[in-house]
Amino acid sequence: MSKKDYDKLCSTLPNLDTELYLSYRDIGINASFVSSSKKIRWYELASYTIKEDNGNFSKVYLHLNDFVTIQEEKYKESYAIVKGIFRHKGNDENNYAFIVVDWFENTGQEHSLLKCPFYHLQTKNWRCIFPINLLDNVQKIHFIRYNNAKWIKNNFYFTAI
Repeated sequence: MSKKDYDKLCSTLPNLDTELYLSYRDIGINASFVSSSKKIRWYELASYTIKEDNGNFSKVYLHLNDFVTIQEEKYKESYAIVKGIFRHKGNDENNYAFIVVDWFENTGQEHSLLKCPFYHLQTKNWRCIFPINLLDNVQKIHFIRYNNAKWIKNNFYFTAI
């Protein structure tokens, strides 16, 4: 990650330590104190293996700016862009992988010709740091930038088998 991109990303993370603490809780590690200073290493891509429900193992490749689907309790499927991938050395001296995302929010409108929904990047203070194992698949969805404020969710995008 370039210095410019790193500085830009860090400026959008005023609650980094708090969100990192919540992410550790998500993976079952109850840390009394989490400090991000000097314990973070940033990456442009990550790959890992997951075990699917049917018992098969799949390799997941994750890159900066990938579009991802995140199963969220309140909204079912939610969409986001990966803005950062990092590892953090926990208090137990083990390394843990996390992602930083920007969330898409449905505008309730759709493109008149394509009949695909418009989204915009959320402006609320939604949580943006999560354990990387939250993602069990990448590129299920595809967005097209419509203008500086809107994105079109491409409902016609699919993966050929």
